[in-house]
Order: sequence, then structure tokens, then C-alpha cells
Amino acid sequence: MDSEKINQYKTVYNELYAAMKWKVSDSRTLMAIASIYVMSKKEFHFDAFLQLADRIKARAGFFSPMKSTSRFTTAATLDIKFDRPENQINNLFILYDKLRKAKFSSGVYTYLAASTLLTHIDYRNNEEQMIARAKEIYDGMKQEHPFLTSASDYPLAVLLAYENHNDIIEQMERYYESLSKNGFRKGNDLQFLSHILSLDTNTSAGRLVSRTTTIMDSFRDTGIRPKPMYYPIIGMLSLLPEEQFQMHGISQMFDQLNNEKSFRWQKDMNLITAVSFYVNEKIDNKSLAATTLQTTLESILQAQQAVMIATIASTTAATNAANNSTN
Repeated sequence: MDSEKINQYKTVYNELYAAMKWKVSDSRTLMAIASIYVMSKKEFHFDAFLQLADRIKARAGFFSPMKSTSRFTTAATLDIKFDRPENQINNLFILYDKLRKAKFSSGVYTYLAASTLLTHIDYRNNEEQMIARAKEIYDGMKQEHPFLTSASDYPLAVLLAYENHNDIIEQMERYYESLSKNGFRKGNDLQFLSHILSLDTNTSAGRLVSRTTTIMDSFRDTGIRPKPMYYPIIGMLSLLPEEQFQMHGISQMFDQLNNEKSFRWQKDMNLITAVSFYVNEKIDNKSLAATTLQTTLESILQAQQAVMIATIASTTAATNAANNSTN
């Protein structure tokens, strides 16, 4: 199954790269789009995908991020989630405007938060409540960590808004401090990890911290230095039942991706993809099917991909701006 996933991934990536290498300057964005389709098990049709991206661009305002690379990843998200994705474009922009009215800043991360809302089936019943709750959670994050918290936390704040417990900010802070005492480096990545762990309301905090530390040690034992940028994927693995985690399966996929000519220079992305494929495979396992954990892990995969893609886009934009200023 791992080899089949990787073969599908290569096929979709190569099709995207052949047609879009002049439209998208960072190959990691195309890698992320390819992984979205592979994990959804939805057949990729390039022409339909491109038409959807063009419709998003046409609907966007002149200075909107949806005029640039972000429209492609948004198109992929809508395409895998809806049978008629073109009918959801207007809803995406409506939710974006509602988030802006709730004092979320303009930009790509607010579109990602809107996409997260849109792809939750029950959003229409309580969207105003969820937006207000997400803003309350985000403001709580900002109060605890004013220099770490930024717009990149919007999508996860929306996910946390669906969790029905009142002490979620205190819980996130407990995870943050406990993990920092167990070898994790303080910073935005650790904050993201503490948010992910807070989505599990059924496992004790002590057990989750222990599991997370064990997984980080497993990375190290396999020869993979657990960089802070890997903390979110370590968090996803920590939410799996303990018997479902096997580092050997992840390292095998990681090695396979590293040996592919198209991907060999993107080792960080390869590890993130390997873990995402691994978690995606476990979600399909009968023991997790139709459970709350399955929904939670699917949502985290979506949020993690969204933030990663937006970060790639913003890094690329900053690099292009720097290059343009020196030319």
C-alpha cells in the first residue's frame, strides 16, 4: 500500500509539474497538492482542477491571495471535499468576509480558516458561534504567547473551536510547558504541537506528553533529527493509539521518497509527506473508522497542510520580493 501511494503521488506530481512549473515557483506546493489528492483517494483530473482554480481567481478581489498560488491549494481542498466544488466558491468568500468582520486579519491564513469552516459539514448550523469561539481561542493564545501567536494559528483556532471544553487555553499552556521540560524547544512549532494535543479530550495529559516524547526519541533513534518544524507531525502520531505507531513504516516511506529523483532535494517535505501518508493509512483502519479520533486526525492533516502550504507561499513571496529589490 505504501508503494502504491507513493506511485500515485509521483504520477500526480509529475502531471502538475509538467503543466505548472512556470506558474508555481516552489515545487513543494505541487508536492503538497499531489499529497492532498492521494490521501483523499479522489482521482485527479488536471483540467477540472485548473478550471476550479481559475474560478477562484476570478471571484477574488484585486489584492487577494486567491489571485496567486494559494488559489491552487484552495482548489485542491474544495475539489476533494465536495462533489460540486465550484458551488462552494462563493461560500468560501462569504465565510472569509465573516471572519474579517470578527477581526481576523486579511490574508491567506484567514482564507484557510474559512476553508476549515467550510469543510466541516455542520458549519451552516453554527458558523457565527464557531467564528466567535475561534476568535476567543485565538485571543487567548495571543495573550499567553504574544510573540509566537500569529495569523498562521487561525486554522487551528477554528478546529479548537469545535472542542466543547472551557479550559482549552489552560490545557494548551500545560502541554507547552510540560513538553518544553521534556526536550522540546520553545517556539511557534511547540505551540502548534500543544494545540494539536489539546484536540484529544479522551487521553490524559501525562500520557500524551509521555507518548509524544517517546515518538520524538523514535525519530532520533532512526537517525532523523527531530527539528522543531517536525513537531506538528509528531503531534499527529501522538494522537494515534500506541499500538498503531511504528517508526519502521514511516522511515521506509521516507527513504523511498528520498530516493525519488523528483523529491530527493526536499527531505523535510518528504518526512512530512511520509508521516501524513502513514497517519492517513491508519485513519482508514477499521479500528479508527467512524470514530471521533478519525475526524480529529483528518482535520489536523488538513490544518497542518494548509499552514505548511501558506508558509511555503509566504516564504516564496518574500524571496521573490528580495530578489526583485536587488535586480
